[in-house]
Amino acid sequence: MRLLEDDAFFTQMRRRHALRVYRFDETEQPTLVASLPRRQRSSATRSDSRESTDATGRQARGLAATAAVLGVLALISLVFSTRFRGRQETAGGEPPANWARLVATLFLLAGLVVFAVSTLLDPDLSLSQIVGLKELGAGAEESSKTGSAADEAESAEANVDWRESLVPRGSSTRIGDALRAVLRRHRGEPLAGIVLLTDGAQNEGLGLATATALAEDAEIPVYPIGIGSDARPVNVRVVDVEAPQRVFPGDPFSVTAYVQAFGLEGRSIRVALVSSAEGDANAENEILEEERRITLEEDGKVISLDFKLVPEETGSRVYRLRVDAPADDLNEEDNQQGAVVHVLERRSRVLLLAGGPTREYRFLRNQLYRDDEIELDVLLQSAPEGVSQEADRVLRDLPTTADEFFEYDAIVAFDPDWLAFDMTQLSLLERWVAEQAGGLVVVAGPIYTPRWSALRRGRDRRADLIKALYPVEFYSQGAPTLSLGRFGGENPWPLEFTRDGRQAEFLQLEDDAAASEEAWSDFEGVFGYYAVRDPKPGARVYARFSDPETAIDEELPIYLASHLYGAGRTFFQASGEMWRLRAIEEEYYERYYTKLIRWVSQGRLLRDSSRGVLLIDKDRVQIGDQVEVRAILTDAQHQPLVRDSVEAVLVYPDGRREPLEMPQVKNATRDGTFAVAVTLLQEGDYQIELMPPEATEEDLLTKVIQVRSTDREIASPQRQDAALGELAEKTGGVYYIGTDTVDGSGEEPSLVDVIPVADQITYVQGAPDTKFDERLMLWLMVGISSVLFLEWTIRRLSKLA
Repeated sequence: MRLLEDDAFFTQMRRRHALRVYRFDETEQPTLVASLPRRQRSSATRSDSRESTDATGRQARGLAATAAVLGVLALISLVFSTRFRGRQETAGGEPPANWARLVATLFLLAGLVVFAVSTLLDPDLSLSQIVGLKELGAGAEESSKTGSAADEAESAEANVDWRESLVPRGSSTRIGDALRAVLRRHRGEPLAGIVLLTDGAQNEGLGLATATALAEDAEIPVYPIGIGSDARPVNVRVVDVEAPQRVFPGDPFSVTAYVQAFGLEGRSIRVALVSSAEGDANAENEILEEERRITLEEDGKVISLDFKLVPEETGSRVYRLRVDAPADDLNEEDNQQGAVVHVLERRSRVLLLAGGPTREYRFLRNQLYRDDEIELDVLLQSAPEGVSQEADRVLRDLPTTADEFFEYDAIVAFDPDWLAFDMTQLSLLERWVAEQAGGLVVVAGPIYTPRWSALRRGRDRRADLIKALYPVEFYSQGAPTLSLGRFGGENPWPLEFTRDGRQAEFLQLEDDAAASEEAWSDFEGVFGYYAVRDPKPGARVYARFSDPETAIDEELPIYLASHLYGAGRTFFQASGEMWRLRAIEEEYYERYYTKLIRWVSQGRLLRDSSRGVLLIDKDRVQIGDQVEVRAILTDAQHQPLVRDSVEAVLVYPDGRREPLEMPQVKNATRDGTFAVAVTLLQEGDYQIELMPPEATEEDLLTKVIQVRSTDREIASPQRQDAALGELAEKTGGVYYIGTDTVDGSGEEPSLVDVIPVADQITYVQGAPDTKFDERLMLWLMVGISSVLFLEWTIRRLSKLA
């Protein structure tokens, strides 16, 4: 980072090259951070240009002096001709006066030609400079001032916030993919070289040896700058702590912690599991749940620790595992991790709404009915009256009162006929999501979804209200792409997960992210989807239908998406085919919907204040990820809070507290909505605290965000000198160990000097030189006019006209 923030380094580099700065991480394509053009004219270049101009000016002055001598000779010849004007012609010859006039004319023409050449040597020189009335460097000084102003403008252009632009992102490093992408992107351009800042630790994508061969074939030198240490660090860390999100008083549960060490094999350390109320940062209030001593094993091996606990009181508690690390431990910040457990008094209440008895509906109904933590109501619109179903309560219609409707924590709707309900019922649904933090899961289908989603805006207020709840935009009636949806295709297509989808914990089918990704890859996929136009602003797309023939404008159809609507969440699924997960493992289907329902309803279940709700789009992230924090607040009279912003507090894993300003969201679905995005760069548990204005301590809103690093990024953290050295050697570059050596203070030459200038100069035949053409035309006109004048003068003197 110090190298990038060194203005002198960039100044020297830009005198010789145009620069492109890329950031690479887990994506195959690097991200362009800055594009810095080459300085138009450096001070050295301007000095060289001035010397060249002075030399040309001296030549022009010499020619001008010659022209002056010829002019003087012409004048002498004219004087001589007038002296012999009265003489008689000699026998057999011309009068001396005529010869003197001829010589004067020749001298005059020669002087004119020589003076014209002197002015054409450098069209930028003025006549006053050529004849010596003005200094030759006067124009260069103006150019220098202009160049200095340009330098200042370019310096301002190069003012990049490197620390913000280069924050670590993702769970892997793709050096080979980044090199290949840069080589392809700049193919055919005069690329002088690639400067690569890295520790050389690659854990995904194209191999470094293959990328080296590509650079070698392209004859592009690579200049790696190795950062970090080449020694294996000594470190012990808590990898993760896992615990159920919700438990009930008196029901036992398990907390599982994972500890990993490097360079400490055979050492014994103490570990302790402590708990505290969520939002309570006072260490004196912590409770020691259990303490153990463990013996660390070989490098990288993860030790699993299980703790059995029984909650007694309701509320949210944070369970943290701490390790007493040895004195030579590298990183103290990863010596503890935690998990939040919510102890609830009541069961979750879920409503299943379906237009017809699809397989998805029946499998989920049976699953939720057997779940002791859920109280299930069902509303099957196509069922005749009196039909019994496996549910705690069977409904014939949606509730019509707020007291009844607001009892639900989540609603899962399978292709429902929304137009079968009146405006009062649908308004209660919208209020339940926006005000009561309800969680709504909507599954599209081929029967009823096309009927209401295709209606144009204003045709039916009920359809407009329902569309507002969905996280996607629909095609209107008559759109040519309306029929591009597919139900019941011939072949299944797997889901193509986005980065948000791969990181979403509620979509993980296994406890481990890698195992979950493998499970999804084993899933053959789905046969159909309902086509939607675009995600709404602020919505997150988690997965797409992967058939390339269904892409529109090179964009695959959306299959899974969600967004925050007021205080609640809405999740969209493009078809009801997740029951096909049962072909791999029956529990995968159950786990998918169990996690999904808990996730969409967590805002309602975990409300801890009557003054509002604090929401985060994800509570478990990786280092460098961005988290959206949103608050829906009311005032003391329980009306939407009207303010420009509110101030929260961001508590870091090391205990630091920083204010976090949350501006009001303009054009939000509900007034009193405040939001901010934060980037988390430190491993551990962050906490966000928000006290609504004029509220008591009981109304404090808190959220915990767990930030984790991946095993792939820490498996080999030392600098890979051998690989980077080979990369430089084979491509014709130079390897620098550390950023302090690029100035030439070490054994290697300066990086600025070692990269050759790869200027590509193209000569354009017949390119116009305006100044030269103007001055040449002027002299041609003068020459023609002079010849005509001399002809007329000679004819007059010779009495021929």
